[in-house]
Amino acid sequence: MALHAVSRARLARRYRNRHRERAAVTEGRRSVSPSIGSREQETAIERAISQEAHLSRALLGAGTTSIRLTSSGDPGRMYEAFFGLSQGIERIGKLILVADHYARTGAFMAPGDVERYRHDLKRLLKAVEGVATARDIHLDDSPSANTGSKAVIRFLTKFAETDRYYNLNRLSQGDGVKIDDPIAKWVKLVRAEASPRRRTLARDHQEAQNLAIARHMDEHVPLAILDFTSLSGTALNSYAAITKQTQLDEWVAVEGMLLAIRPIRFLSRTIASLDYVR
Repeated sequence: MALHAVSRARLARRYRNRHRERAAVTEGRRSVSPSIGSREQETAIERAISQEAHLSRALLGAGTTSIRLTSSGDPGRMYEAFFGLSQGIERIGKLILVADHYARTGAFMAPGDVERYRHDLKRLLKAVEGVATARDIHLDDSPSANTGSKAVIRFLTKFAETDRYYNLNRLSQGDGVKIDDPIAKWVKLVRAEASPRRRTLARDHQEAQNLAIARHMDEHVPLAILDFTSLSGTALNSYAAITKQTQLDEWVAVEGMLLAIRPIRFLSRTIASLDYVR
């Protein structure tokens, strides 16, 4: 959606610049857009916008995909999701502010004006909400209007600013210092904000059957090595425990993805409003 918006904006700018140049020739002078400068500069700006949109899309796509594939057996997926989502939301949010500033003033924001948001996604999304309000974009799914979206942005802000160093901090500070595990915090967030597990007779029957098989294995199949932990850090020391956790992991993965998509939907609607900028 972001790339589609950029493409249409690009065509609009080309049309306006050609129109201005023809008018300048008619008046006996050559002129180009003061905010774009030379054709070479315009091409470089178009490329930069396009590449930033590509990067934002790739990060958000990787983040939502990884969070859907999360399981206790592959916790690295969760970190991949957190990095992708936090960086993707940061970049598309800043791109919205830059594009809106250009639409209103005819010039791009100074680098320092963008950098001052740093990794504070809460403050950045608040600014984007201001853009959306000014453009009559519904704030549905925005942090101000949706508790789930607010919880996601609060979590990702904490991750971007400090929690991404959790494992290294744990190594340097040892077990004596209490540091919240970001994966455990995410599971807690999903349990608090997501819809209750949807039950069906078929699902209940399948889960009961799987659990019966696991209990049979616990009784008759010795465990040579069993060293697993849940996403929340709980030890899994039986086939039955692993089976139950697998069922819970699936729910956390699906509902976590749906939660993460909420602020992305808001950002997508906002950047789509910038199709036809100056």
